Amino acid sequence: MRSIIFLALSLLSTALLPAQAQPLTSDTKMSLVKTITGDISPKSVRSSGNGLVSAHNMMYKHSVTIYDANTFDLIRTISDSVQLSSFGHSKSTSIFKGAPVEGAYSPDGKYLYVTNYSM
Repeated sequence: MRSIIFLALSLLSTALLPAQAQPLTSDTKMSLVKTITGDISPKSVRSSGNGLVSAHNMMYKHSVTIYDANTFDLIRTISDSVQLSSFGHSKSTSIFKGAPVEGAYSPDGKYLYVTNYSM
């Protein structure tokens, strides 16, 4: 079992800054906020910037977990398994699994794009 350790950055300003204008790490301090455990094995985590944090659980757990950034409660576990026949590919009856590696949120934080190690 692995865990995610969330760290809070104490920024000099309370306003959210665009990614290209983030302060240097030498200007910030980190402190442990909470440790999340469970059936996860995260390769990486990302913040949507609007209240969500995603953990990409790669090939060992075949899922992406979504957490509330304020309470750190699990919102949903999303499997990386796809049955192509469910999408109109009737010749394929197999279930395909990816392996979520990295993710990137759209600028508005509405969509999460995830790369898979394999599919």
